[in-house]
This record gives sequence, C-alpha cells and structure tokens, in this order.
Amino acid sequence: MSPEEIQQIFFVECEESLAAAEAGLAACRAGTQDADTVNGVFRAVHSIKGGAGAFGYGALQAYTHTFETLLSDVREGLVEIAPPLIDLLLRALDTLADHVEAAREGGDAPDDAGLIAEMEGAMAANAGSAPQSSASASLSVEEPVQVNTQEAGEGGDEDDLEIDLDALLDDLTADFDAAGSSEKSPEGASWQLHLRPRAGAMRNGNEPLLMLRDVAELGGTCLHCDVGQVPQLDSFDVAQGYLGWTFAIPDTVIEERVRDIFDFIGDDCAIAVGADERIPDVELDEAATPTAALSPAVAASNGKASPQDAGSPAPEEVRSLQSVGAVAPAGADAANTPPTGGKPAAALGAQPASQGAGQSIRIDLYKLDRLIDLVGELVIAQAMLVQRLDGVHVNASEELSLLESLTRDIQESAMSIRAQPIASVFSRVPRILRDLATSTGKHVRLEVHGETTELDKTVIERLGEPLTHLIRNAVDHGIEKAEDRIAAGKSPEGTLSLSAEHRSGRIVISIADDGAGINRKVVLAKAIEKGIIGPDAQLSAEEIDNLIFAPGFSTAAQISNISGRGVGMDVVRQNVKDLGGRITIESTPGKGTAFILTMPLTLAISDGMIVNVGDQTMVVPLAHVVESLRPGEGDVKGLGSQRQMLNVRGQFIPVITLGSELGAACNATTPEEGVLIVVDTESAGQAALLVDDIQDQRQFVIKSLATNFRPVEGVAGATILGDGRVALIVDVDGLVACALPSHERQAA
Repeated sequence: MSPEEIQQIFFVECEESLAAAEAGLAACRAGTQDADTVNGVFRAVHSIKGGAGAFGYGALQAYTHTFETLLSDVREGLVEIAPPLIDLLLRALDTLADHVEAAREGGDAPDDAGLIAEMEGAMAANAGSAPQSSASASLSVEEPVQVNTQEAGEGGDEDDLEIDLDALLDDLTADFDAAGSSEKSPEGASWQLHLRPRAGAMRNGNEPLLMLRDVAELGGTCLHCDVGQVPQLDSFDVAQGYLGWTFAIPDTVIEERVRDIFDFIGDDCAIAVGADERIPDVELDEAATPTAALSPAVAASNGKASPQDAGSPAPEEVRSLQSVGAVAPAGADAANTPPTGGKPAAALGAQPASQGAGQSIRIDLYKLDRLIDLVGELVIAQAMLVQRLDGVHVNASEELSLLESLTRDIQESAMSIRAQPIASVFSRVPRILRDLATSTGKHVRLEVHGETTELDKTVIERLGEPLTHLIRNAVDHGIEKAEDRIAAGKSPEGTLSLSAEHRSGRIVISIADDGAGINRKVVLAKAIEKGIIGPDAQLSAEEIDNLIFAPGFSTAAQISNISGRGVGMDVVRQNVKDLGGRITIESTPGKGTAFILTMPLTLAISDGMIVNVGDQTMVVPLAHVVESLRPGEGDVKGLGSQRQMLNVRGQFIPVITLGSELGAACNATTPEEGVLIVVDTESAGQAALLVDDIQDQRQFVIKSLATNFRPVEGVAGATILGDGRVALIVDVDGLVACALPSHERQAA
C-alpha cells in the first residue's frame, strides 16, 4: 500500500472520529452522557492526533494535543462538565474539523490561537495533573540521523560502517540509561511498561517515537532501551522494529490512559505490563529480512531459544501474558490473570479472537462502481436470455426462474453495499446551526427523525450542498428573531426539523422550520421588480412559492455571507433534478415552511413496467405504479373540453396520454382502446397514464440521458431492453406536474 493510500485512509478515519466526537458532545449537551461518552470523545481526538503526527501535520498535531489534554482532565474529573465548557468543546471540535480539511486540501491551517488560549484557561484550575518527567527531554530527537550512503560507498568500507553503527548504538543506549539512571527507583509507587514495535510498524505510517513522547508526558520514566536485537548495517531494514523500551509509570496514571496512547498504532506494537516481565522479543518480517542475514541476537529471537533459556520453562505469569494483537488460546481469560507488581499482567490493546456483528472493511469506490456496472450487465444479459428463449420450445422455465432469482439476489446485495445511512449528512447540521447562531444571533433547536434511513452513497454525497443551502435559507429567511417570535407568541428559540423516510420505493427528505412562512406578497413584488414575471401575472400560491427557485431571485434586504446574491435556491433545485429527484414547498404563513425532497433510493438498477406507446417502448418505474386496468363503460367522464377523468372506486383522477406528452404517436386515442396505469406522485397525487398496452414487468438498468445525450423534460433516463433496443424511462412526477395545470394539481 502506497503512502498516499495510507494517508487517504487516515482522512477517512478522521471523518469517522469527528462524527463520533460530535455525537458524544451532543450527548453531553443533552445531559445524557456517561463515562464511556467522554472516553469516546477523548479516543476520537487522540486517534486524529496520532495520525497527524505520523504524517507530519504539525499544526494539526499541536492543536489536537491541547484539545486532548483538556478532554483528559474532563474525564478524570479535574474539569467540570458545564454548559460553557461544552460550548467550548464544540467550538474546538469545529476548528479541529477545519484543521483536518486544511491538511487534506493542503491549505493554510485555521487560526486557533484564541481557542488554544481558552482551552488552556479551562485547564488552569487543574492542579492535580501528573508531574512531567525530566526524562521526556531525553526522548526528543531534534534531528534524525542521516547516513550518506554515497560517500560511504566511495570512501569507506563495511567495517567502517559497522563501527559507526556500533558507536551510534552505544551512544543511544548511554543516553537512555543516563535518562533513567537517576530514577531507577522513582519516588512513589510505580508500575512497569515494556514495549517494542512489531515488524512493519513503520510501513503503515506509524511513528513509535511519538508514542514514547506521549508516555513520557504522562510521567513515564525510561528505565532501559534494548538495542541488542539490531542487526548489522547490511541487514538493516528501516521498516522493521528492532528497539524496545521499559518505562516506569507512576501509580497515579491508570492503565487505560496508557492504552489510549497505543490505540492508533494498534496491532503494530507488542506491549507487556508488570515488574517481572521483559521487553517482548522482536518479530521480523521473514519475507523482507532473511534470518541468515540477522545478527545472532535477532536470529535467536526468531524462534530459537538461547542456551541459557534451554530447559528452563518460563514462569506461569510470563506465559500468561499476551502481546498486543496476539490471539489468546481458547478458554484463556487474560483479563482475569492475577496482578503482578500491583498492576494486571495483561496485554494492552489485545484484540479478541473473534467478534460479532458490526465488522466492516473499506472498499475502493472504483471497485464498487465496477461491481455495480457488472451487475447491471448481468441484469441485461438475463433479460436478453429470457426474451430469446420466450419463443423457443425449450423446457427451461425452472432454470430461467433460478437465474432470475440469483440475479436479483446479487443485485440487491450489491446495492446494499452502496447503501449508507443518511445520518452522515444530518451529522453536519449541528455545526452549521452553531455557525449561523454566531452570525445571525438566532438560536435554533434541531430535531432529527429517520437518520438511519439508507440510500445510495452517491446520492448521499451529492445531497450535502443542497441541504446546506436549505438549512441556511431556513435560519436566515424563515425563522424570526427572538423578539419577533416572542411577540408572535412563540418560543424565542426556533426549531428546525430534519426527517427522512422510505415511501413508494423512493426516499422523502423534509427540512421544516417553525418560522414565519413565505411572505407571498413580498416574493411576488420582488419577482415583478426583477422582471422574472410580468406585472399582470396571475399566479397561484404554489407558483408564487416556486419563484424562489428562479435564478437571481432573493428577498434579502442586504447581501451577507449567508444570503442575498440569489445563487442558492436555483442551484438546490438543479442539483436535486440532476439526482433524479424533485423538490416541493409547503408553507403556511405564521407557522413555518417545509422543503420536501423526493429522491431515488439508487441511481443504478430499479424495477419497471415495460409499455408500448405507438412505435415506442417506454418504462414506467414500478415504485410509482398503483394498479393497471382497462376502463369499462362509464368509468371515464369528461371535464370541460380538454380533460378526461377516470372513476376509480368513487375517486376521480385525471387521465394523461403518455404519447402526446412525450411527442410519440399513440395508437390508442381513447381510454377504452388502451390500458390505463394508475400512478402516484408526490406533487399532484394520483393520475392515470394512457398507453397502448403493457409488455412486461422486469428490472432495468438506469442510464443517464443527460450524460449521454441531453436532459429531456418528462424523461428520467434510458435503459437497454432484452432485444438491444433503447427505451426511455418516464419521469412520472415531472410528466404529471407538466401535464396538469396548477389548479388541478392543488385539487389533487
């Protein structure tokens, strides 16, 4: 794996850590936190700090260190959790997110001096922190040792290099021993920590020196540095872990705090605890470093017992220790091992041999998209095979049924891999509201429903910008100022509700506020002033509401960094349309406004009804279909000279000729000559589509018409049929909305 790939994984983990910290602080604000909640926030910030140091993001690491220290004092009870502190932590988390984004994009780090000063001020009352060890200075390596291999090759020989390496190791050992010599018996009780990075620790982007510095900052004293397993220079591998350390940790430091330091490095570091234990042996990557090329000490540790150890069984306590990442034997309970030296003799960070539900892996998006494309081709091939064998006298119905079932199962499994909960989008909203509260002075309470609703990853990723525009619009234009709300008999704090739910094979997302609603008189006057409509235009309430989507339209009295330029709502509608969705408005003066987004669950494969309209074959998405029928005598009634209505069990719904709306010649000129498909829409209720006949019902692969041709009103995309022909996919919502006048849609 390349460094760039590892770095990308780090940023993905940063997003997960930020989301976990956001959820934990939200629980603290709601007063539902416990010790695990605060620990979770601490671990999230600590993970980001560890990765920042490994990749050399100095500004991010320095800021996160202060943030982490404050959280450490909070979880130890040295700093009280109170509303002002929670507000400070939330602002600190927002700035941390800015730091991560700056590191990802390579931009300038945000100005964090003020927040760092506030966090240090919050820690000022903390007088019980662990004393800093003087040994921490000895762990700081100002400059890495560099060897000029070119000069060595030209002017020296291997003996010179070996002598230099030996001298370097002697100096290094002396430094570490000197650091701990004056404190071989530290004042006060302590326990010992033994650690050694595993083979390949550095290959994964880890930097163990940062972990050692963290241990020293907790008050740990380096007692010994083991350099006995370092090989000769010609066998040296910079990505291996040869050095080991023993630290004396003050009894005031709990084991969990040390465990947190090594969360980021995980299985790449072997650790043991206890005064009677020793530094774990080095474990080399044999594929990278042949045993024959190692020094005798390393070879001995690679599975060959030394002479003095021969025939001497290890003490029971030693055998019970497990290094980090090692799997305990069946039935062993390392957690219940009798304590050694006042501390549990167990491995830090040991992982269980097996875990239950919840395991996951990261998949490159290109590979996932490729799988979806192949599944789509499989669906097309299956449809072709069914059509080819339809007229052939071959008894293969059982095999075809099995193939269809397997194809559908594979398709559903592939689509479920891409599905993600919409909570990843909703989780960004609290920060947006905090930023808006600072700039507008309006405090808004957030209510979220249906955050576990799942939809396609691509839809989720492209929903972020439209939702941000709608939320900013709701706070800036919809929700009134506190004094106006009090005068109107409302709570001074506004309410913003986000909800998501599955409905008729689609997902419906609602962004609703309890503000003043849309002032239609102001909207109409602004539209006339800007020339969007004529001064004599007669518009319905729904049409006036939709004027806010016109390019360049804005009712803001002055331009601000939130609104006023008229480039927000038209972008929202276009983005939603590009995703195959629709946006509608429901507004009640004095009570609030709701924007409702109706989005497809996936952009890849769906079920549909194949219909014939003249010489054209079209697809009606099955998610919209209620029923199909041939009207009987008296079922269809006229409404004026232009509209026919179908009586469906006492309810009259409009009849729309599909061919005439899409420019195709329909053979059935009256409802009695064709078939009526009753469809359900979000904006216009039910309608009946007139087609010549229904050919089949099957899955279809959605191909973007805008990408391969151009957008067409009333058409959601195209697909390839089993016989190789291209069929248009009907945009039921858009077609019905265009076919019916506004007063008919309102009546529906």
